[in-house]
Amino acid sequence: MPYRKEENWYISYQRKDGQNNDYYIFPKDKQAFWKLAEENGEIHLRFIGKYEQAVPCYQHIITVGKNHKNYTVSNFIRRSTIKNIRLSKRFKDTIILAAPKGAEDALEYRWIEFAQEEEPLSIAKEIKRQAILGQYFQEPIGPESKPQNTSATTHHIYSRDIRKKANAIRKANFLCEISNNHPLFKSRITNQNYLEAHHLIPLKYADLFSFSLDIEANIVAVCPHCHRLLHYGDKEEIKPILEQLFIERKNLLSSKGIHLTLEQLYAFYGSAD
Repeated sequence: MPYRKEENWYISYQRKDGQNNDYYIFPKDKQAFWKLAEENGEIHLRFIGKYEQAVPCYQHIITVGKNHKNYTVSNFIRRSTIKNIRLSKRFKDTIILAAPKGAEDALEYRWIEFAQEEEPLSIAKEIKRQAILGQYFQEPIGPESKPQNTSATTHHIYSRDIRKKANAIRKANFLCEISNNHPLFKSRITNQNYLEAHHLIPLKYADLFSFSLDIEANIVAVCPHCHRLLHYGDKEEIKPILEQLFIERKNLLSSKGIHLTLEQLYAFYGSAD
């Protein structure tokens, strides 16, 4: 599908009007966009940012009316509503991806790529925001219900709360939890060591557990080297790291209703004997 190519997506200008700071991404071919939208009567949306979980994923749909040609695509999306709330009011500081019904698989594909690119920046901004306000997010005590997931033909998308990732990095005192031997650099946003957040039990295994895996007990603050090592390293090289993190996190995970064995963790990373 042509929508999957990066050059076929359009990014609207960023609004800074005192009310909102948002922008919209949608396929560049406006004729094809509106043709599909008219044929199917719907535009599907995905949100990235502060209010991405403001409404359930299955309601991220706007109906195409008869007067849509009076607006550009971005204006049409901005003036549209979900549950009678205008998007430009509800989704401040949020990126909105849009594609007509019939192109949802391409939308999911782009959503995953964009979310992965933007997440470290969003986490850094959240760390700075909490520090300025002096108000830190408090995760609920005990097990947490699973968030609603979004499914696509080939992907399963699991919600992530950047506030929890920001907390994990801050509580680690901006030091890599695996090793302090790797060089660190200062983030231009937080002026603290730049770290990334990694789910120890990958979220793709969420269906194996009764409660949410998007919890601080399952989020490890790591330097970029260790993060890539966990994702792409040789299975024998990462086994000692997994054992270290398992020992440190086992009781915390249990307190959140997540019961895990070291053998399971090895298997999740392809490291089972």
